[in-house]
Amino acid sequence: MATMDSELVVRECAFDIIKIVQQHKNDNAQLIRALQDPLKRIVAQPDLLSLGVKRQGNHIDNSKYLYYDGQLVISLDEFPKGKRIPPHDHGVWEALAVYKGSFDHTVYERKDDGSKEGYADLEAVDDRRLHPGDVAIVAQPAEIHTFVALEEGTYSVTVVGGHYAETRHYFKPEEKTCVARKPQVVK
Repeated sequence: MATMDSELVVRECAFDIIKIVQQHKNDNAQLIRALQDPLKRIVAQPDLLSLGVKRQGNHIDNSKYLYYDGQLVISLDEFPKGKRIPPHDHGVWEALAVYKGSFDHTVYERKDDGSKEGYADLEAVDDRRLHPGDVAIVAQPAEIHTFVALEEGTYSVTVVGGHYAETRHYFKPEEKTCVARKPQVVK
């Protein structure tokens, strides 16, 4: 059972994140630095798995809201070991903090201007193994990422600053291609 303390920590961190976003909304470098502290406070809670309300996830079937207000979403998401989430964008910034397990995670920046349909030239700008407490952020100009969970029971706390785009781009960096489509919704 969740403790009231953990629920309060998540709520306080959500309010801190809202203030951070208001302060740094046009400076992604500052936003990334400032989000580290509240995300690390959330993932330090030992009982997160007992918190939250079930939500429909993209690409996964175990996702729960920890906080939602229409403009900010904080979710707890479980990723199956070995399932690679294809390179994709969101249309909004997203932060991922590892709660349990580990990920291989790559963030890309798009080098072309997007004017040629089906073509995308990506450059990896952050390629690393993430462990509990590690944070990665995808935001313009590097708002494309891919990842794979390396262990059973891998969870992230995901923070989204707004609403995901209904249609997103999915990329094959090695082929320099992309396609626009709705994300795979797991029911």
